[in-house]
Amino acid sequence: MLREQLETLAVLQGIDLEVKEHKDAQTERRQEMETRERDIARLAAEVKTLKETWEERDRVRRDKEQVIHDANRKATDKRMRMSHVKNLKELQALQREIGVIKESNAILEEELIEVMTDLEEHEGILKQKEEELTGLQDDWNQRKGPLVQEIADLEHKIDQTRDLRASTASRLNDDLVGRYELLFNRRGGTAVVVVSSAICQACYMNIPPQLWNDVLRNERVNLCPSCQRILFYNPPVPEQGGQP
Repeated sequence: MLREQLETLAVLQGIDLEVKEHKDAQTERRQEMETRERDIARLAAEVKTLKETWEERDRVRRDKEQVIHDANRKATDKRMRMSHVKNLKELQALQREIGVIKESNAILEEELIEVMTDLEEHEGILKQKEEELTGLQDDWNQRKGPLVQEIADLEHKIDQTRDLRASTASRLNDDLVGRYELLFNRRGGTAVVVVSSAICQACYMNIPPQLWNDVLRNERVNLCPSCQRILFYNPPVPEQGGQP
């Protein structure tokens, strides 16, 4: 009876390993989706910030150009008034006002050059990031559909094994199943291991002689003293003799 239980337990482990493989693949694909979408969101936020910065600097440029334009118009008006001035004092006052406007405009023009240079640099970076974002989005649009389908296919495969696992587990002792599941989770998916030539095939440590004899008899559940996995001996199938 114990041998049958161990054989069934080995079958159950095979089912669980298949499910684990599918779930690991699902996790990997979901992580890829999360990573891709996170990268796109991060880059989109960066592009948005760069665009807002560029728009703000462009507003500053327009404001300075408008101030310079208005000042130049005032200077032109004052020059036109100079031709109608009738006394020296008024003429000198207009000349001083025009001089102040020129000095102010000279400063504004220097600032405008800096702003325009900054705008040009920001525009280059923004264009580069926008192209990078478009490339990521296009690539993701092509990859996302197949990835979602792969996740759905894996979920379908997992669903298909549920009935088989349940029927297999129902043939086992509840205590044995509980012990197995604990080991399966702790030992990375290998709870039941075949012993060959008194060597555990999971940790490859030698099995003591007395324990090896117990394993051969299959009269009780034996654990590897090194890795604590359930030991299972599967005797070789006798070779068929030749024709007489």
